[in-house]
Amino acid sequence: MCLQRMSHQIFHHRDILKRPYSGLRDTRFLNPKDGRPTKLVVQCSDEVFANRSDADWSRTTTVNKGPWMFRLAHWATADGPSSVLLWLPACAVLTIVLLSPFPVTTKSRNNGFYESVPYKDWQYPYDARNRHENPPYNAVPSRPLIGQIERVSEPAYLCLADGKRIINVQEWRKANGSDVALKYVMVSYTGEQFVTDNDKNSLHAIGQHAADTAGVKAYWLSCSCLGSVSEREENVWRISDVIQGAFEVVIAVAGPVGVKERGELPVELLNQWGDRVWTLPELLLSPKRDIQIYTLNRSLDPTQQLGQCLNTSPDRINRRNFSRFWQDDSIVGQLMDHYEGSVILSRLELIATALKCLERRHTTQHLPGDLSYSLMGLLRQRPNARKDDSGFQAFARLSLANDSDMLLERLICLLPPKPDAPWYSFQDHWDASLWDVYPRTQVCGIGNDDTVILDGARAATIRWKSFKKVMLRGNRTVLRQVAVIALTVVSLLFFAGVVTLAIGSRWSNGNNSGYDPSTTLKAVGGVFLAFSLIVLLSAPYLIRKIYLGKVWGAQPWFFGIEGYMPLHEIEKKLFGADLKRLSWSTTASSLSRHNLLNHKDFVNDCEGQDPTQVDTGIGARVQNAARRSTASQEKIFTLVDSYTMTVTLFAAVKPPVAVLACGEEGGMQRALLCSYDWTNNTMYRETVLRMETPAFWRMSPIGRVRLGLQTRGKMG
Repeated sequence: MCLQRMSHQIFHHRDILKRPYSGLRDTRFLNPKDGRPTKLVVQCSDEVFANRSDADWSRTTTVNKGPWMFRLAHWATADGPSSVLLWLPACAVLTIVLLSPFPVTTKSRNNGFYESVPYKDWQYPYDARNRHENPPYNAVPSRPLIGQIERVSEPAYLCLADGKRIINVQEWRKANGSDVALKYVMVSYTGEQFVTDNDKNSLHAIGQHAADTAGVKAYWLSCSCLGSVSEREENVWRISDVIQGAFEVVIAVAGPVGVKERGELPVELLNQWGDRVWTLPELLLSPKRDIQIYTLNRSLDPTQQLGQCLNTSPDRINRRNFSRFWQDDSIVGQLMDHYEGSVILSRLELIATALKCLERRHTTQHLPGDLSYSLMGLLRQRPNARKDDSGFQAFARLSLANDSDMLLERLICLLPPKPDAPWYSFQDHWDASLWDVYPRTQVCGIGNDDTVILDGARAATIRWKSFKKVMLRGNRTVLRQVAVIALTVVSLLFFAGVVTLAIGSRWSNGNNSGYDPSTTLKAVGGVFLAFSLIVLLSAPYLIRKIYLGKVWGAQPWFFGIEGYMPLHEIEKKLFGADLKRLSWSTTASSLSRHNLLNHKDFVNDCEGQDPTQVDTGIGARVQNAARRSTASQEKIFTLVDSYTMTVTLFAAVKPPVAVLACGEEGGMQRALLCSYDWTNNTMYRETVLRMETPAFWRMSPIGRVRLGLQTRGKMG
């Protein structure tokens, strides 16, 4: 038994109708019948049920839910001549059924829509897109004010080149006049190479030399020009302004470089410098293309290092050539093109490309959101940094603050190839880029615990407990209509015939006119009874005519099964017989497989295939998940869509209870399959499927949803 089940903490929940519920943590779903959080029961394959691997939900076996009148009729007629002996017993049973008030066909429900998701988000967001939706500040006094980091035209502090003197720029201007030019050089370095006080003195010497060489009055060093402790944090986020306002940027590196010839670059030291998160923006935003490099050679005697560094002409390299020192040179090159104005990236491409470069680099963590805050310097809008931001929350706030072309809305529709991929992974199992996804939703806020508030999705509930009878719509042929009418009225005609015969047999006419009304009654009753008997004896044939034939429409349902079941078994449980109606999806999930249709006349047609039969690796995953998976490990599930008549095999940690259609890509809908945690009223993305577009329009709109991109795995 897992530790989560041993917890006795009581959680509270309020459903869509404001009804409270309290209880211990367990796995539940929102019941579309009454909106209450209901204990989740999952039907599963025989193999999963027999092994009973660890899980936080109840399991049951699959039950045949096909119309049992059709099952009986099919049983009596499916075996050809050998089924003649079964005809009369089947007719006898069907007679009892048809003479009772049971409907012959299954009715439509939900106006032809999937089961809805009765969800309501009641909580304040962590940060809303519209600031008027944030909680009142007096209600949450620890919450920092929402705002932007204002841009500055010059640094708060500088070092004068005439003697390592740090000045407050505003006070200096008051004393010297606001119209006096105060140009400066920025010295870029990494703290891994300059650690001691002597190293800092060397940096000041390099700054003075660079300022004198450039003919400017000052230089800027991060180790000295960020101000007091209270000012430091705010000034850190304005370093991008310092870079853009500088006359030029020079780079200082330090380390053993051996015998350095004129024109030979310290490649390893530059690699180490460029491997830091904060140095990439300094390179991209440098006002000059040619950048000077000062090298402090540690292999020399300490008394000679600084002199050799300053007396030797600094190396000068075009910033476009820096990318060749790094493994992601092609990606850095795209950013170079953008900031030089040669090839402009779109808003979406800029953020995605920059983040891809930054996440490959290293930094000493100051805040959990450092990665996003380093990206912030490359964008126009810069929201206030928060110490309590997680990495994802910092990025989400940055994305909402900027016109990022709906980046978050696109990001949630991607399926990372690895389940444990970090939030900044823009990879997709189907190799789609962010700009390939067209969102149908809007992220209107950010929630706690790395969640987003999503609005505008369409949703449907997945039924896990069992199959249900599915209303099927076929062509209204004359024979089918006659069969439906005959089987519907047979009970009325049968009882009318019996009653009429009974009345006729008791009728007595005492006059001698020769006319006897009982004869007419007996004749009418006989006709009614004879017709009823003919219908009842032909009931197996008529019922097959009603249920068989091509299906032109069906009641939309999503049915879930834990484990794998072949199509013929699913059809028997759902329709009562293997009628070849269902087919495997082609590219719906990461486990879907497809190939050319094996037919001589249709050589280019695509056909979905049973993943376990064409991919031995998937077959092994299915068996392993059924026999040895724990509560936090991957499991295999099967999703049956009765509307599109497709079956999809997919992998997830927990059974998803809701489908959220959030975007489209490549002519298919991106649907998030989400589990539900009732303790915090949050949907968690378990996987992403590609669904056919007609299914989207059969889902019901849902209000704002609190969505987590990482599955909770084990409860708690």
